[in-house]
Amino acid sequence: MKKISYSIFFFSFIFTLMGCAGTNEISSDRYASLHTKIDSLLNDPRFGNAHLGVLIKSQSSGKVLYERNAGKLFMPASNEKILTTSGALIKLGTDFKFKTLLTYSGVIQDSLLNGDLIVFGDGDPTLYSRFYKTPDEVFHRWAKLLKQNGVKKISGNIIGDDNAFDDEPIGYGWSHDGLDSWYSAEISALQFNENYVDLVITPPSDKNSNCTITPNVNSSYFNIIDSTVVTDAGYGYLNVSRAYGTNDILISGRVKKNSSKIYRSPSIENPTKFYVTVLKEVLESEGIKVIGNAVDCDEINNWNHNADDFISIDTLYSPPLKDILKGLMKRSQNLYAETMVKTLGSKYFGRGSFSNGKKVVEEVLSGMGIKPNTYSYMDGSGLSRYNFVTPLQLVTILEAMRKSNLSNDWYDLFPIAGVDGTLSARMKNGKARNNVRAKTGTIANTRGLSGYVTTASGDEIVFSFLINAHLQSTKATEELTDTILELLAEYDKKLN
Repeated sequence: MKKISYSIFFFSFIFTLMGCAGTNEISSDRYASLHTKIDSLLNDPRFGNAHLGVLIKSQSSGKVLYERNAGKLFMPASNEKILTTSGALIKLGTDFKFKTLLTYSGVIQDSLLNGDLIVFGDGDPTLYSRFYKTPDEVFHRWAKLLKQNGVKKISGNIIGDDNAFDDEPIGYGWSHDGLDSWYSAEISALQFNENYVDLVITPPSDKNSNCTITPNVNSSYFNIIDSTVVTDAGYGYLNVSRAYGTNDILISGRVKKNSSKIYRSPSIENPTKFYVTVLKEVLESEGIKVIGNAVDCDEINNWNHNADDFISIDTLYSPPLKDILKGLMKRSQNLYAETMVKTLGSKYFGRGSFSNGKKVVEEVLSGMGIKPNTYSYMDGSGLSRYNFVTPLQLVTILEAMRKSNLSNDWYDLFPIAGVDGTLSARMKNGKARNNVRAKTGTIANTRGLSGYVTTASGDEIVFSFLINAHLQSTKATEELTDTILELLAEYDKKLN
């Protein structure tokens, strides 16, 4: 990969000598028309005050087709997940599985478990309808297993041990005003329902009635407060919020009667407590009486145990990592990304902290020729505005992964234009459809799109677009990048 990096820098150096301001010219007349069209699109006056970074390169021939500010640093938004996912895939492997241990203390005698039920987690994020029929399917399975062992009553507590990860529930630099939303869900070694609640809000047919609010998980752990106003007509708006440090979910605003269902997913405070609370409620619904409480191990003084200290009942293995990473990349699931970093920290340094996981990711990137201190990796997902990376570095990772023995697994993780994930509604027609595979990225005033597209002549192109400090709509930024990708998809000349 050093050879590739040096060649790119060589092109940049030559282009600089040619005196181009902000844009590098392609030296061959053969690509001049393509370059001119891309240049014209990127010179859109709507983005005149924005900071644009672009690198478009032929994976097949190694030629740089277009470059603008490719060595400059940009906030990547969710393009940060390219760094995280490449590190997880390389260091954990496609078949890695999370492992959750169900154990107990004391003895089982005369249908009584005279002790505590303890769950040890290591970050499994899959207890959700994305992987199971219902999020609590595993809990019902555990209830049946306990009954098979003769348990009808538990005298102690249901304890969740989340010590495989540290106790930092959010990423460094995350915006406070988004913490009550699903995309900023807290991070824990015990995760249930992706640490949020999916709500379906159905407006009534009568303005004198209330909305019907249906959570996908029924639990006493959170409290829904409906203060919506139902109207006959007029503009409707809805706000779903959760006061910081509580699980009081407030639904407010104005909704029109007979209007469409509304879907929201507020996050939950203390995922570990959420996990064991729902587990306790499921056990009781299955006829197992629990005398004690649902407890986060951090609430217990001097708790310092591992699973070997207790008697094992069950070991739950997650689906393989390659399936989990598809959810991470295609949906852009921030929680999964943060989980990967802490998992790397746990597996390689014995403690699931971001700082430990960061060391592993940086080691992987160093192996690709990307030196530490040339970028800023401050969370795993891209929510933090302290992240900075260059288009050149993203292209270097994308190239390295396509040339590795993980190439096919890596390629399959990306959203596909017009087909699935965060690109399902983009580039739905023409040659870009079912062709472009790329990671999207969006935070306020920042957009990113990096990945692969194959030309009409069969050449694979690797690209990175990073747009910072723009004041345009989502639609405008998508039109800019997608039009260029459609142009590349239609290009019918060989790039050799």
